[in-house]
Amino acid sequence: MFSVICCSVRPEAAASLRRNIASTIGEGVEYEFIAFDNRREHLPITTVYNRCAGRARQPYLCFIHEDAAFLTKDWGRILAPQLALPETGVVGFAGSIVKPARLTAWNVCGRDMRANYVQHMRGRRHLHHRANGNEGFTPVVTLDGFCLFVRREVWAQTPFDAEACPGFHGYDLDFTLAVAAGGHQNYVCQTVTPEHRSEGNYSEAWLDDLRHLHRKWMPRLPLYVSPVAEADLPAWNLRAETGWLKLMMQKGLFAACPLGAVWRHIARHPLSAKAWMLLPKYAKYRWRHRHH
Repeated sequence: MFSVICCSVRPEAAASLRRNIASTIGEGVEYEFIAFDNRREHLPITTVYNRCAGRARQPYLCFIHEDAAFLTKDWGRILAPQLALPETGVVGFAGSIVKPARLTAWNVCGRDMRANYVQHMRGRRHLHHRANGNEGFTPVVTLDGFCLFVRREVWAQTPFDAEACPGFHGYDLDFTLAVAAGGHQNYVCQTVTPEHRSEGNYSEAWLDDLRHLHRKWMPRLPLYVSPVAEADLPAWNLRAETGWLKLMMQKGLFAACPLGAVWRHIARHPLSAKAWMLLPKYAKYRWRHRHH
């Protein structure tokens, strides 16, 4: 059923992932594990994923980081029926119901997020679980790329764009937007729980790649799971702008959110309490990044 693909730079991590998959995918579930050792070539992750998917033998592809693992047993039997549905695009474990016409990562703010995974952060394990009621699979537009499932035929129609994503950033946003724009529905799985052991690499290179992708997708945005009234668009844009400034502070990218930018944001939205709350957050994260 599954071809599990990872781009590896740490053989011991890939070996650990291989053992985890063998012990959790489910008895009798057919799979292959394809670990591409990228230590020598340093290829873009999009190139690695496309190359490995092209030689995969199974109908369901899983693109997974080598620092991830599955905590739920028999996940293969849980995911296969959803992946078999013709309308299903990409299935992951953290995503957003909206991609506004503003510069964002794969999510905007807490309100738009749908998730079911354990994240390692600052020495602790945090369960992120946000769903609509008891849905087993929650519709979303975008997904985080630490673990993505997709039918091979859907990937073949919309392979990873190596030209748009020449490094290791933004490929998940670009791929899931492309699949959604192509008419498939992406989902967050709420019944399988993976864990992700790294916090990601938020750098100037990451920021530049997101800006490049935003220019690519701007003519197609916004994209939503459900139609949004024209009157509600300004509210989503405000959430996106506020959330972006907050994210830059959290990740220590203060060149992208100088204090002057915060004040200009407040001046444009003087009645927004969340905009005003950026001031104490700015002081908090400035202090944190100076002392850590």
